Amino acid sequence: MDKSLYRYIWKYSARQQVTILLITLMSFPILYITLLLPKQIVNDAIQGTDFPRDIFGFELGQVNYLLALCFAFLALVVVNNVVKYTLNVYKGLTGERMLRRMRYDLFERVLRFRLPHFRKVSSGEIIPMITAEVEPLGGFIGDAIATPAFQGGTLLVYIVFIFLQDPWLGAAAVVLYPVQAYIIPKLQARVIKLARERVKNVRQMADRIGESITGVAEIHSNDTSAYHLADISDRLFLNFKIRYEIFKRKYMIKFVNNFMNQLTPFFFYSVGGWLVIEGDISFGALVAVLAAYKDLAGPWKELLSYYQEQADVQVKYSTVIENFDPPDLYPRERLIDDSGAEKALSGDVTLENLSFSAGTTGQEVKDINLTIPEGKAVAIVGGDNSGRSELMQLAAGLVVADSGAARIGGENLKDQPESVLGRSISYVSPAPHIFTDTIRGNLHYGLKHRPVADAPEGPGDDDKRRLHEAMMTANSDFDPRDHWVDLTAAGVEDEDALDEEGMRLLEEVGMGSDVYRMGLQAHIDPKREKELCERVLAVREAFSEQVTADPELNGLVDLWDMDRLNPSATIAENLLYALPADPAFAHDRIPEDPSVMDLLKRAELDDDFVDIGITIAETMVELFSDVKSDGSLLGSFSFITTDELPEFEATVRKAKADGIGKLSAGQRTALSGLAFKLVPARHRLGVIDDKREAKIVAARRLFREMATDDYVLFDRKEYIAPLTIEDNLIFGKPRLDRRGSRERIDELIGEVVTRMELRRPIATSGLDFHVGVAGSSLSAGQRRKIGLIRALLKRPQITILNGIADGTGLEDRQLLDVVRRSTEGKTLIFGTSTLESAKDFERVVLLKDGRVVAEGSYAEVSSAHAQ
Repeated sequence: MDKSLYRYIWKYSARQQVTILLITLMSFPILYITLLLPKQIVNDAIQGTDFPRDIFGFELGQVNYLLALCFAFLALVVVNNVVKYTLNVYKGLTGERMLRRMRYDLFERVLRFRLPHFRKVSSGEIIPMITAEVEPLGGFIGDAIATPAFQGGTLLVYIVFIFLQDPWLGAAAVVLYPVQAYIIPKLQARVIKLARERVKNVRQMADRIGESITGVAEIHSNDTSAYHLADISDRLFLNFKIRYEIFKRKYMIKFVNNFMNQLTPFFFYSVGGWLVIEGDISFGALVAVLAAYKDLAGPWKELLSYYQEQADVQVKYSTVIENFDPPDLYPRERLIDDSGAEKALSGDVTLENLSFSAGTTGQEVKDINLTIPEGKAVAIVGGDNSGRSELMQLAAGLVVADSGAARIGGENLKDQPESVLGRSISYVSPAPHIFTDTIRGNLHYGLKHRPVADAPEGPGDDDKRRLHEAMMTANSDFDPRDHWVDLTAAGVEDEDALDEEGMRLLEEVGMGSDVYRMGLQAHIDPKREKELCERVLAVREAFSEQVTADPELNGLVDLWDMDRLNPSATIAENLLYALPADPAFAHDRIPEDPSVMDLLKRAELDDDFVDIGITIAETMVELFSDVKSDGSLLGSFSFITTDELPEFEATVRKAKADGIGKLSAGQRTALSGLAFKLVPARHRLGVIDDKREAKIVAARRLFREMATDDYVLFDRKEYIAPLTIEDNLIFGKPRLDRRGSRERIDELIGEVVTRMELRRPIATSGLDFHVGVAGSSLSAGQRRKIGLIRALLKRPQITILNGIADGTGLEDRQLLDVVRRSTEGKTLIFGTSTLESAKDFERVVLLKDGRVVAEGSYAEVSSAHAQ
């Protein structure tokens, strides 16, 4: 990237900047006339004689002439503001486009960093630079030429106008500008240096905060919170000192500006007044000069502010470029070149005189000569400091050797674009990264090279604008909503077949049961998954029949019944016999719905629910007001948080003293909200008697008459979208007062689902399970398996596994068996730290200190290793 911000601006927005300049120039004649008209109005229209006047063939008296000049002035003001509006909008558009381009360029450069470079920088530094630090640059880029041209030109128009009225007044207006122009930069220079120090300190602080978040478990387990707090406190103090020094200098600059700006009126009033008294200038001219001077300070102030901002953004731009312009950046063509997309690397993997160092002892290889025949499986054995990881990354083309060459079929990997490397080779690290997406999205990730088909809905007006803006900012013109999954590369005909292949591999690596359980907790759309919903309903019917027919099972679950209260469900579910259609609408917010509160009134339950809420609140206050630290016990009741206890305590006191009729609407809603959370079988507060139960059940039918599309009503014959697949299967609640009911119901569901051949469709629904941030909702073992399957689904010519299935336990052997079957007839490079893991490989290579120390069969290498 260009080291100079102005070169970068001119390189990518020269046409826009010229347009801004032309619009700016258009405003100056209009501005000058608006300055001249007040003088004309005062001297010629108000104080003038010789009326009527002939204006464009019209005879105008004094009043009409005055009105004509005033309306002309008003029209020019409107035109001037329209020009300013157009200028500002175009400046904003130019700035936003350039900001988008810059962020895209920076992110593209991150993708072009060589892997060793990421050991020198952290995400805590990179992310703020791309997001927050370049934000001010967008606004400045639009103003880069417009502000000095517009404000400087405006200032010049004012000065020329004042000089034309009287040279002495013109001199008085500009006499202090040279002084300000000399002093301000001197003060600003130190501010620039301090700003650079502040940016660096904030980056380091962001890095430390990010590191603390990542290692928060280590912080707690080692009792080092105080140390990290002290470290951040020290950095905050340094930031405070720097900012305080900046404030002092900035306000000194403002003080100097304000003081000098206030001196100029002294000259105007004294010199200008004297000139009027002497008759050297007219009173109208002085009024016009004073009006011009009133606006004169604005452009000058804007120019000084522009200079300060220019210095600040130049610091930001320079510091950003320093971090995004390493000397060993990959060429851009390696990232975007798709010309060899059909090319598949094949042949022997050859490492010739290969040497590489990541800059750290133990992370290097030295003069490696190794050939791995095509279609063979080879084990690379070496410890963490043997150079094994570096060797495998070289073989995958992820890093480039310092000397020598890594070749596949004679093709040097350093010359191949990612479109060739990424489709021919699968590399899996010891801890594969899982993206914040669904399981399906992560499994298919290795097949998303380029769009393979347009989105079903086709291009719309917004798509045309998106493409236009992408072209204007040199961004990617690919649409992320298109179909990206390359089914041909996976060897399948459609997405269902790909899901089937993914499920097969998940079951083979031992994740079938996990995904099945995730599927039970999935939500599906009845409109899109009509067949699956019908099958779920069939299982529901079979489950219900089996539970009803078996007295033992009948006592384990409370099935939903329109005419009976379900004691294992919340009062909210019992009252509505429905759930909000929007899954984002939390159940806690149901009492906030006016239609629900109206239902309580129509069912004559409003006072009952307030009474129930008072009983709950009173019980919670009595139990937990003095047990502030027992959050787990309080949380198990799911009614009131520790912070809410005092407020509810005050509400209960008011209700006891004044009656519930004196409670405010907000207090009544809050108390009713507690009643909605009550689960009779769990909380056992004895507040739901037969009378209230009958009223709640009767209210269901009333709600059905008034319910809107915001709620999905319970119906035994319909699939209930807000419920999970499991809840739809049961269509009820496990009995909370029966020990082991949950486990026995799970067994029964499994039996019925398997008998009716629904297990695989449910498990497939589990592919939509969201894995959390970077796979945080998965275990380390699950993340490793998903990373492995992602690599296998690509069906690459060469598979490189580094530290996957590294042990000798049953699970690792199972994973290795899956890999061997999936890569049969293709090249497999298996990296492991234990020699025993390599015993099933025909060829084994032993590394130590970055060198090959033994090569051959397992027996030969074992013998050499033992010596």
